[in-house]
Amino acid sequence: MIDDFLHRWRFVRGMTLEFLTEATDECLDERLAPGFVTIREQAAHLAEVQGIYQLALRGEPVNWDRKPEFSPAADDRATIAAALADRDRELVDLLDGLRPDPTAFQIDWYGTNLGLSGFGAVCIQHESIHHGQWAAYAAIGGHRRPNGWLLNWGL
Repeated sequence: MIDDFLHRWRFVRGMTLEFLTEATDECLDERLAPGFVTIREQAAHLAEVQGIYQLALRGEPVNWDRKPEFSPAADDRATIAAALADRDRELVDLLDGLRPDPTAFQIDWYGTNLGLSGFGAVCIQHESIHHGQWAAYAAIGGHRRPNGWLLNWGL
């Protein structure tokens, strides 16, 4: 179960990093309208949210007020990518700690009881929702999507 999740997570995270690395600054900074956040801001948000989700894997309360603890130190590509890599290293360590009995992990996720598999799906779905937004932002702004995105999703 853990290895399956990590395999799927690494694929999704790889797509995040591919977009962050290959998109132009104009694309990353596209703001479709007032109130919309940029792709760059969303990428930083992914590091924050992953940090919050991983509180749950530590057995700590999920406290959204703690997002700033997990914010990248700056908004350049390299710093955001480094923050994502830090979260991923933590994720592997946390999951390794659950290997003796992965079924022991349970969380009440806003009224739904989830095990590790369901919680992993939440993590992947959140990141994937942002991928859909990024594809739309890029298309609306007339920006090229990365090759892997074109090949994997036919964009």
